[in-house]
Amino acid sequence: MAKRFVLLLLTLGLLAVPVPASAETRGPIASFAPLPANPTVTPAAKAARDKLLGDRWDDPGYVTLHWIGVSSMVVTIRGHLLLFDAWQIIGAVDDYLPLTRDDLAALDPEAILVGHGHFDHAGDLGFVAGKSGAVVVGSEEICTVAVEGATREGVGTAFRCAITGTMTSPAMGVTQRLKLFADLPAVSVLQHIHSAATPPGNGNDPDPFFPIMDAQPYIDHFATDPEELARFLAQQQESNQGGTWLYHFVDGDFTLLIGDSAGPIFDQPAIRTALGRFPGCVDVMANAILGFDQPVSGLADPVDYIDAAKPSLFLPTHADAWAPVLSAGQAQYKDKLTSELAELKNPPAVDFLLDPQDYLKQRAYRVADSRWKTPPAGSVCAAAAAAPSPVPGPSTPSAGPAGGGLPSTGGVPAYLAVLVLAAGLLLRRRLAHR
Repeated sequence: MAKRFVLLLLTLGLLAVPVPASAETRGPIASFAPLPANPTVTPAAKAARDKLLGDRWDDPGYVTLHWIGVSSMVVTIRGHLLLFDAWQIIGAVDDYLPLTRDDLAALDPEAILVGHGHFDHAGDLGFVAGKSGAVVVGSEEICTVAVEGATREGVGTAFRCAITGTMTSPAMGVTQRLKLFADLPAVSVLQHIHSAATPPGNGNDPDPFFPIMDAQPYIDHFATDPEELARFLAQQQESNQGGTWLYHFVDGDFTLLIGDSAGPIFDQPAIRTALGRFPGCVDVMANAILGFDQPVSGLADPVDYIDAAKPSLFLPTHADAWAPVLSAGQAQYKDKLTSELAELKNPPAVDFLLDPQDYLKQRAYRVADSRWKTPPAGSVCAAAAAAPSPVPGPSTPSAGPAGGGLPSTGGVPAYLAVLVLAAGLLLRRRLAHR
């Protein structure tokens, strides 16, 4: 009897131990319960959105994009607000971006979709998700990045992760479906390939491109905040690629493809095929033009993505002033990209985002605009319209490793952080001797 009484006390004691109620939950996108239509927006969130985003963010007749540095975007669609990637530019510059991570959290996003888990895309993922409760959409590794960041920041982990897969699964070129919102068609999620330094030859034609860095942003906004520097270094430790993902949205006749990297697909037919087979094809595409293969093949990789997806309109990202030496500024890419796109059979129109003047500048696309009814030139949708036949569905190639180029550890290359800090110190030394 005494033993039973002791066991009862021990059991009650264990039950009394507080269990964190803020642990994240994660599950595959196939079983994700869609977010409801007509989301509730608090007065504080509405005020933040009105201030930062202007009008139309809550107009269901428009899809809007607001570029917030590197490849990060605020996206509104059918009255929903989500983020693509989440990082406030820090490390080399202070206050170059006209908003902070606190501003991102104040927008109260419903979801944060992540292209990959390197710090320049997911450095503030945990902070924003922890403070807002936004659903994190990404791989197992990306969810872990979010949890580690939220834990370090002490903001709690009361958010869900909708898991797209892992670094190596599904195979490159496989498209999955995520029913993210109850009142919108499923989002297509494509596992593709991160930019990589690839030896010349075997289809990787040499065409080196070395843009001249615009040093002025780094001089005018030289980073001096020790707290931000410490945070920047901590983000390096949590950084983990976790695969590379493109997201395709459909709203009526309008389609949007958004990503944050463009790798070598000259020998990846599965990815090339998948890029051309999204439902309704691609009206507007936003993706990175900065890549690790620039010293070998120039802008061949991002141009290959554009050629395969065949968007009507392209928005280049990721080349703004966030990393000295590595990132020259978007304007330094304009002539080169324009000339390369002109060589395509079906070049898209280009809305060339420039830093810093296009940060937070609204791009609004009216869903009912008649131009979206015309399929993009050269696309499978255009071919189907000319000779009616079923548009091919997403490709499902045989399983294989998600890699390519030089081997990756899954984390951001250590030399990238070293470059950012070393270049900043050099600039600081030059300023001190002026």
